Amino acid sequence: MASIDPVAEEPKVKGALVREMLLWYGGRFGHEATARLAARVPPALAPLIDPSLPALGILASSWYPVSLTHPMLDAAMEGQHDEGRELAREANRDVVPRLIRGVYRIAFRATASPELYARHVGRLWRRLHTTGDRSMVLRAPGEAFSVVESWAGHHPFVCWMTIYTMAYVFEAMGYKRWTVDRLACVGHGAARCETVLRFAK
Repeated sequence: MASIDPVAEEPKVKGALVREMLLWYGGRFGHEATARLAARVPPALAPLIDPSLPALGILASSWYPVSLTHPMLDAAMEGQHDEGRELAREANRDVVPRLIRGVYRIAFRATASPELYARHVGRLWRRLHTTGDRSMVLRAPGEAFSVVESWAGHHPFVCWMTIYTMAYVFEAMGYKRWTVDRLACVGHGAARCETVLRFAK
């Protein structure tokens, strides 16, 4: 009987998201900083990256196991005291516009209103993550309630990235004034991650 590859069974994330984050990180902190992230990759997974290439050679169209990405995120968060919240906000300020002008341009155009985004956010989530169920409801004018549950690939930094991705997508829709309030997180023992986004033009 053939053995089961544990990497094939674990949660994965789409390379487009990882690549854009690494390109931003390298531009912000330099090649040596990106090399330090690469050094945290488990030796068995080292063939999946190439430190000599931009974004460590991560391909936008490929899927990568969280056992590759999470150690790099842990390294990026070292020395920070907010689970990478401010780093995630700073990154998404640049990453989200690049994604919606690039590989996810068509997807953004199809969901470029709060109502459409809320309706399709679960489908968009599955284009980036193999685990987790994402939903959103507009509870009141100018208020969106976002939930991610059954998220085996959860990571504290990715949680904040998800929150600020949502915020900057709304900003791209024209809602320049927004605040986010994370109500619950599985990283703190909750059953699911919950966030309220309040937005206005």
